[in-house]
Amino acid sequence: MPEVLLVLLYAAVLLVPGGILAALAGLRGWTLAAMAPLLTYTVAGLAGPWSQALGIRWSFLTFLGWWAVFAVVVFAVRWFSGKGTPSVQLWPWRAQAGVIACMAAATFISVFVVVKGMGGLSTTPQDWDAVWHANSIRWIADTGEGGLYAPGQLNWYESSAGMFYPNGYHLVAALVYSISGNSVVEVLNSHTIFIPAIVALSMVAVVRRFNGRAVVAGLSALLIVSTAAFYDNLWRGPLLPFETGLALTPLAVILVADLLDTEGSWRVRLRPALVLALGMAGLICVHSSTAFGMVFFVLPMLVMRWVREPKRIAREVGTLVVVGVVVGALAIVELLGMLGSGQGVSDVDWPASETASQAVGDVLMWGHAQQFPQWWLGVALVIGLVTYRRLGDLRWLGAVAAIFGLLFVVAAAYDTSWSLSLTRPWWNDRWRLIALTAIPLCVIAAHGLAEAQRVVAGWAVRLPKLPAARLAAAGVVVLVAALLTSGFYVNRNEQRMSINTKGQAVTAAKLAGYEELGKIVPAGERVLNDRGDGSVWMYAVAGVLPVAGHYDATLTGPEANLLANRFNKYETDPKVREAVRNLHVGYVILGRGFLRPGVTRQPGLRDLDRLDVLEKVYQNSDVVIYKIKTASDA
Repeated sequence: MPEVLLVLLYAAVLLVPGGILAALAGLRGWTLAAMAPLLTYTVAGLAGPWSQALGIRWSFLTFLGWWAVFAVVVFAVRWFSGKGTPSVQLWPWRAQAGVIACMAAATFISVFVVVKGMGGLSTTPQDWDAVWHANSIRWIADTGEGGLYAPGQLNWYESSAGMFYPNGYHLVAALVYSISGNSVVEVLNSHTIFIPAIVALSMVAVVRRFNGRAVVAGLSALLIVSTAAFYDNLWRGPLLPFETGLALTPLAVILVADLLDTEGSWRVRLRPALVLALGMAGLICVHSSTAFGMVFFVLPMLVMRWVREPKRIAREVGTLVVVGVVVGALAIVELLGMLGSGQGVSDVDWPASETASQAVGDVLMWGHAQQFPQWWLGVALVIGLVTYRRLGDLRWLGAVAAIFGLLFVVAAAYDTSWSLSLTRPWWNDRWRLIALTAIPLCVIAAHGLAEAQRVVAGWAVRLPKLPAARLAAAGVVVLVAALLTSGFYVNRNEQRMSINTKGQAVTAAKLAGYEELGKIVPAGERVLNDRGDGSVWMYAVAGVLPVAGHYDATLTGPEANLLANRFNKYETDPKVREAVRNLHVGYVILGRGFLRPGVTRQPGLRDLDRLDVLEKVYQNSDVVIYKIKTASDA
C-alpha cells in the first residue's frame, strides 16, 4: 500500500471506531474528536487480553466483534440514562474556524517534522525501544495472541512468568499491519507522525471544555507541536506507547468534569460515568504510567472546584470512587500486570545530570538537553504567568505544571532514595517528566500570546473597515509567533528527530541480511545472534525467530545466556550443544557495529570462523550468516 494510503488507513482505524462510540455516548464537537482515538484504544486494549483468555485469535474481525459489543452497551446506557450533557459555552463560528485552521497547521507541522526528521516512513528507528514495539506488533499479527505477556515470548521464552507490557498501542497497530500489508517499520512510523497532533487535539478539547478563549486553544495546538520536549521521546527510545498515552491523558480531566457537572439522579449520571470508566481504562491499556498522570492532571482541577464549593466534596469523591472500582474491574488484568512489574521499575535509576537551578531554567526557558533554549516560548510563558489571573477556569493547569515541573527537577538534579521513590512511576526519567510538564506550560504560554492578541485587537477595533478585528489580531499574533520561532521551531525539531536515524545498529546491509534469513531459515527454527548489534530486528523485518529478541538481557533464560557466553565452545561443550538443540538453533548471524558505543561482541560469538561446525552461507559489508552443520550435512 502506498505510504499516503497507509497514513490515511491508520487515521481511519484510530478515529472511526472510537468516534462512533463517542457519538453514541452523546459526545460532540472537540471532545468527540479528541476522544475518538482513546476509545479505539479502549476497545482494542481490553478486547485483546479478553480474546486470548477465551482462545480467540486477534484479528480485525475480532476487533469489530468486540467493538459491536461496546457499541451496544454504550447505546443502551445512553438510552437508559437520557441525553443530557453539561452545557459549555460555544465559540463563535469565526473563532471555530480559526481553531480548526490552527489544528490543521499543527497536524501539518507534526507530520512534516517527524517524516522529514526520520527521512521517510520506511526508515528504521535506531534506538532501544523501537524494536520492542515493532516485534510486538508483528508477533500479535502473526500469532493472533492479544495477551499482555504474549510478545515477551520473543525474548523471554524461557521464563514461565513472561514479561508484562500494556499492549493497547500494539493491538491497534497490528490491525493496521495486517490490513495494509506494509512493513512493520512503515506501520510504526505512520502512527508516530500523528502523536504530536493528538496531544494538540487533546489540548484544544480541554481549553474548550473549561471555557477558554478560542485563541488560547489554537495557540496551544501550535505551541505543543513546537516544543522539543515532546519530540524528544519520539526519537529517544522511542517511547511510542508512553507518548501516545501522554497525548491522551489530559482528556481524563474533561471526562471527570463532565461526570461531576451532570446534575440529577444516578440514572442520569450513568452515561458520563461509563464514558469516564472507558476512557480511564483505555489510558491504562496504552501505558501504565497514565494511571499516575491522570491523578496529577485531575486533582488540581478538583481542588479548584472544591475550594469554590466545599459541599461538593463528599458526593463527588464517592462518585469517583465508584467509577474507579468499575475501571479496576474493566482493566484488572492490566492493573495486576502493572503491580507485578513494579520491581523492574524500582531497579531503574537514571543518574542526575543537572543542578537544581539548571533544571528550573530548563522548565521556564524550554531548554532541556538543548544547546540553546527555545527563548520565544519562554517569553510567551513569562507573559502567561504575569497575566495568569485572566486564565479563568483553566488556572488549575498551573498546579499541574508545578507538580510535573518539580518532579522533573527532582529526577534531573537529585540521586537519592526519596527522589527515586517520587519519580518511580515514570522510570525516574527526566525526559518523560519534562514532556508532561510541557503540556500545561504550553497552555499558559498560549494564554500569554492570547493576551498579546487582546492588546492588538484593542488597537485594531479603532481601524475603519476592519469588522473582524479580533480574528485579524489573532492572525497577526500567530504570524509574528511563526516568524520569531522560525516556523514554530520546525527545523530544530526536525534535526532532533533525525537523531534516531543515525547509528550502526540498523543499516541497509543488515536489513538485507535479515531478509536473507527469511528466505533460508525454516519456520520455527531460531537464529543465534548478538544482542547488541541490531540483529534483534530480524523478526520484525523478516519474521525469523532470534535467540535474543531484544537489546534487554534482563531476566533472559539460562540457555540463551549460555549460548551468548559459550557458543564458541560448541565442539567441546556438551551443554552448549544441548542448548542449541533445545532452542532449535540452526543458523548464526553476526553484524558489524553496535547500538551503543563501547559495546563489544558477546563472548560466545567471538572467533566463530575457527569452528568447523559452521558453514558461511551469506555475507555482505555488515552481516555474515553461518549455518550450523548437522550430521546430515557431513
